[in-house]
Amino acid sequence: MDWSKTKSIFIGVFLILNMFLYSQYIETYNGKNLEKKPGEEDAEVKLQSENITYDKLPNSVESAFFLSAQVKKYSSDDFPTNDNQDYQLLNDNQLVVNFKTPIKLSSTKEPSALQEFVNQYVYEGKSFVLWEIDEETRTATFFQSVKNGTVYYNEKGGLQLHWNTKGEVYMYKQAMLEKIEEVGRPRTIVPPLQVLKGLYNQKILQTNDHITSMKLGYATHVQFTEKQVLTPTWEVHVKTDKGKEQIHFVNANTGTVMDLQRKTQEVGEE
Repeated sequence: MDWSKTKSIFIGVFLILNMFLYSQYIETYNGKNLEKKPGEEDAEVKLQSENITYDKLPNSVESAFFLSAQVKKYSSDDFPTNDNQDYQLLNDNQLVVNFKTPIKLSSTKEPSALQEFVNQYVYEGKSFVLWEIDEETRTATFFQSVKNGTVYYNEKGGLQLHWNTKGEVYMYKQAMLEKIEEVGRPRTIVPPLQVLKGLYNQKILQTNDHITSMKLGYATHVQFTEKQVLTPTWEVHVKTDKGKEQIHFVNANTGTVMDLQRKTQEVGEE
């Protein structure tokens, strides 16, 4: 008997069973907590009373799937011969590529220029979307996109681009998730207005704040060495009364606020 394969099968079955039981709990939880209680103000009215405004919210999404994903293990067969790219693999799941002759960016400030570079020169570049540009460190951070949703702050699904003082890209680092599959059946999604109301009730949204955008993505819910389960997650962009830009993440099944940046930092520090 191949014990390693048997062990992997048991882990997979156990993971799916746990997700099923968890999703059953979430469905019951949401059913109870999204009901209006006697005397509870309508979410829209409450936000209006505090002059918390928003642009057009996403169309109401009633349900979405949890996703299972596997950490990609790179191999030399993944990469065609390229005289200008030196490939290096770290632990089979992280790719480091150095450009022997750095490649000039048309702009280090324009998101479209960085995305175009990644699409053209980076392995599976079209699977990544720009998240942040840091001009001080001359880096751009990209997150992986799966099933039309961004995977937020996942160290196994990201890309970092590095350029020199001349605006020439000399290297990038990458890790990927693959074999993305839907788990179980669709689960109830907390509506956008209820998400905003929850942020207000927790004193995260303040009077005169403006929500500039909201969209659904994914965050890690369960993580093993080689496998992960991703949960639907609301990404909420806010401009405060003082003009400060903020981003909040909310579990789209439970309405729980998620501190993804802190979680990622803690994982990296271990």
